[in-house]
Amino acid sequence: MLQLNTTYSFTQVPYITYDALDQFAEAVVRDFMPECLSEPTILDVGRFVEFYLDMDVEYKRISCDRKVMAMTAFNTGIVQVFDDRGVEPIPFIVHEGTIIIDPTLMQKRNRARQRFTFMHESSHWLLHRKAFSVDNQFGTPGVFENQYLAAKEGRIDYCRSQNERNDSERIERQADFLSSALLMPKSTLRMAFKDFFFYRNDKPRAIIRGKSETDNQYSRLLPEFIADRFGVSKRAAMIRLEKLGAIVDRHQWGYC
Repeated sequence: MLQLNTTYSFTQVPYITYDALDQFAEAVVRDFMPECLSEPTILDVGRFVEFYLDMDVEYKRISCDRKVMAMTAFNTGIVQVFDDRGVEPIPFIVHEGTIIIDPTLMQKRNRARQRFTFMHESSHWLLHRKAFSVDNQFGTPGVFENQYLAAKEGRIDYCRSQNERNDSERIERQADFLSSALLMPKSTLRMAFKDFFFYRNDKPRAIIRGKSETDNQYSRLLPEFIADRFGVSKRAAMIRLEKLGAIVDRHQWGYC
């Protein structure tokens, strides 16, 4: 498993740019499954978690209202999980290097969200072990009483916002970006982007929403095309394309 080489804040959160995260993602994918950089394909998320990161996975209901769908254990501890009805809290011993996933994510209709959630938690493991180390006295507490457990709310799978008001938001934003870059590496995303235009006998270019009916149509169809090629949600594909400047709004075009 490749180690992140970067500088860290006082609280041990990585100082790293999005460009550097893209480069790190491609290095990790090349180390784990190099064929994923030869052509657009679906990354084997289960094998990545179990064999590349050497992490364990448990399927438990983490919150009664299912606002929290997954969590990563950076150290051994006890966390409250719930019965199937979400009523009775149950103490559960979780070991270092374990991802806990809400069982509903295993349903077929949640497959894309499940894959992104697995990679989000994997990204925490790749990026944030120093921040949640027992030796870090200035670390950011997790959602639960055990401060060495990080959790992600499950209502969104990838956020457009660039604002980071504190360490918790920075940690979540970094994990979101890296998980997207691992699932949709920039080099093969570029290949799929070109394929989209090739199939339409058109020249590859940035898609500008509001410029023309063709561009408006492309802005809807391209994320669907990318989502299908990489096994992600349409929303995740859309935001990845927006962050890379492949789809922009007309009023933003002059700034790109």
